[in-house]
Amino acid sequence: MVGSMSDREEKKTSLARRDFLVAATVAGLGAVAGTPARAADQTASARPASRLPGANEKKPFVGVYYYPWYSAPRAVSERDAAPVGPSAAPVGWTRKTLRGRLEPKHLPKRGVYSSLDAETIADHLAQSRRGNVDFWAVSWWGPNHKTDTAFKNHILTHADAGKLKYAMLYESTGRFGSFSNPRYTRLLDDFQYMAEHYFKNPHYLKIEGKPVVFIYLTRVYFRDRGLDALRRLREQLPDVYLIGDDVFGPKYRPEYARLWDAVTAYDGYGQSLRGAGATRAAVQRLKENYANARKIANGVGTGFIPCVSPGYNDKAVRQGHPGRARYFQDVPGSREGDLFRAMLRDVALPNVDPLTGNVMMVNSFNEWYEDTQIEATAGTAPPTTKDNSDSGEFYTEGDIYTDYGYLYLNLLREATK
Repeated sequence: MVGSMSDREEKKTSLARRDFLVAATVAGLGAVAGTPARAADQTASARPASRLPGANEKKPFVGVYYYPWYSAPRAVSERDAAPVGPSAAPVGWTRKTLRGRLEPKHLPKRGVYSSLDAETIADHLAQSRRGNVDFWAVSWWGPNHKTDTAFKNHILTHADAGKLKYAMLYESTGRFGSFSNPRYTRLLDDFQYMAEHYFKNPHYLKIEGKPVVFIYLTRVYFRDRGLDALRRLREQLPDVYLIGDDVFGPKYRPEYARLWDAVTAYDGYGQSLRGAGATRAAVQRLKENYANARKIANGVGTGFIPCVSPGYNDKAVRQGHPGRARYFQDVPGSREGDLFRAMLRDVALPNVDPLTGNVMMVNSFNEWYEDTQIEATAGTAPPTTKDNSDSGEFYTEGDIYTDYGYLYLNLLREATK
């Protein structure tokens, strides 16, 4: 493994990013798109590979997006009561999930849990290690939010916390507001809060010795705007490793990548499965998007982090997104998990980047509302295409859903061992 950057190299890289932000703020990103290649090459040369302490150069360093926002079931009203019979189960937050709408339901292995429950956290940590997961990127919606309480007071203080590392997923939509008129006034204060309450924790993930923060939807909030706030953040907290959720589609630009230490794509569904379905073509499309983005990012000294998901279905919480099966619909005989297996083999692993220490992401460990989770289910219910809608298939759209148990954790372990 290549050693850590020297103080001179770190300073040179930080100054290059700061100077670029200053230029971008003054001139606008469009005006700096033609930054001389020599300057970009100098930035790249100052960033050696494999800068993640303890990383194995031959093994990907696996992160999962983790959501600590779940509450235990409250008293169930007669209107919301689950039916009596094989599909009966606690309601709680499963009303807003595809799995809670299935007939019969496919519940988490832990049942309908609270994110504050110590036994649940212990079980999630154990499941993560089973799947070769190295860290959680934890969803965070601001100081004193329930995700802040769960992360700070329950996850990081847990007796088994040392089994993993942890980073922040900064939920920009909850901090900046609308896409059309975002406000960046909370950005610096939020990061100063993180520095005080999180970054010094011995379990917090660091790359290049810098605490890691993923920022959601930078591709929306930092396109020709927000640069003043980002520059102030870089000036006040230069020793933070910022990962932008910046890549979407086949076209990516170096002036965007220069803003970040690394870039990734939280939303693989939108640029592959949504348009192409659960098909081999969707996998190929995402692979090409990532290979192109990695090449462009690396060309300006920025790392790339591939991210894959096992499937997608958010119809229980919002409209407008077609659900996607977890098997190939264009491959006869395809089985549960085949899509995720191919995403790992063909999309994630070929695009891990030594500039980040081979970090790769899985979206997600437990985002049940969008049905991207790899968290274990009970594994006791039969496969089904039926749900509790009037038509019986509004949520499933006729796709087969399997109570998959530990399948996805096992697939991840096999792919990354």
